[in-house]
Amino acid sequence: MNFPVGYHDFHKDTAFNFQLNRFYSFGCLSYDTVAEIGKEVTDFESWSKSFLSRVKSFHNKGELVASATCLRAAMFFMLGDEGDAGKRLQQSNLYEQCMNEYQSAYKDAGLTYVRVPFEAGYFPVIYKCHTDESKGDVVIHGGYDSFIQELIPLMQYIYAGGYNVYMFEGFGQGEVLSRCEMKMKPEWEICTKVILDYFQLNGVTLIGISLGGYLAARAAAYEDRIKRVVLYDLIYDFYGALIDKAPEELKKLINNLMEVPDSPKWKSIEDLMKANPFSLWLFQQGRHVFGNITTLYDYYKCTMKYNTITLSPLMKQDVLILAGAEDLYTVYFEKQIKALTNAKSVSGRIFTKEENASHHCQVGNVGLALDYILGWIDSKL
Repeated sequence: MNFPVGYHDFHKDTAFNFQLNRFYSFGCLSYDTVAEIGKEVTDFESWSKSFLSRVKSFHNKGELVASATCLRAAMFFMLGDEGDAGKRLQQSNLYEQCMNEYQSAYKDAGLTYVRVPFEAGYFPVIYKCHTDESKGDVVIHGGYDSFIQELIPLMQYIYAGGYNVYMFEGFGQGEVLSRCEMKMKPEWEICTKVILDYFQLNGVTLIGISLGGYLAARAAAYEDRIKRVVLYDLIYDFYGALIDKAPEELKKLINNLMEVPDSPKWKSIEDLMKANPFSLWLFQQGRHVFGNITTLYDYYKCTMKYNTITLSPLMKQDVLILAGAEDLYTVYFEKQIKALTNAKSVSGRIFTKEENASHHCQVGNVGLALDYILGWIDSKL
């Protein structure tokens, strides 16, 4: 599997452009397809429409990974307003179609899919193990709103590096959210323990992707069967990073208002936010993923739980921290390294623009990040 290299100007809006590069960087859509879509996108509605318009053609040509990716991308910016039943039904139908397409796309890839029971629901796992000797077990999970199916190219790459690979979804992710209706919560050690118990795994490497950079740290702090942990990328302080780029006065105001949940000033900030489609989407997506969120204060209060400040000293593993020079979370790179006071070892790397890897999760050069991760795991064994 060769991942394409290059972070391209598919769209003038940085948020749209990052997501377009993300769907390109995993090698599931061609450069020409993504470039065409980039020209068609003007807002969230045209984003979904543009990706959906290509599903049938890819399906009919047997390019099922591409059709599944288009369905996944189409859902991404559908405003997650819990109150809109019609929108929710549309998303649910698209989700089922997307899962069917992924299943068909990878039916001959030698992957095993299981549902590991948990309470009234389950955690889905896709795994692939070597029939003879392997170098060890790697467990992978995504972050805020990920599907494990979109990470299959990454899984195959690590498997080809000689490892048994298990990928799972936990609270607030993919199938756990869409079919089991379990919302995101910070206690990631709960789902990780269920997976390690079920497969009787010990001495594993855990890789957490995106917000998984917090979730994996949390699991490692409470689970000694994890011997190596990769924060891909770091999320030292989710709340802090979210407001870091705000104008200084607004940042100060929000920090002060966190002490006054019922202040009328929250309303004026919410009105400002609603005038910006991306801010509104972030908030509504937060309501969908986290649940129990009605106000902007609730949202920020919820994100405050996702930080590794107090967890970091509890981690005793070999830890690898990845970051991109242009990623908003990288502002905490040094703090994250210094906080790991009891880790067995700490390694870190900030990827650069020259490497086409300076963005979140090294979108633009995923292969470079994976090679670095594999080299690090090999060295720690």
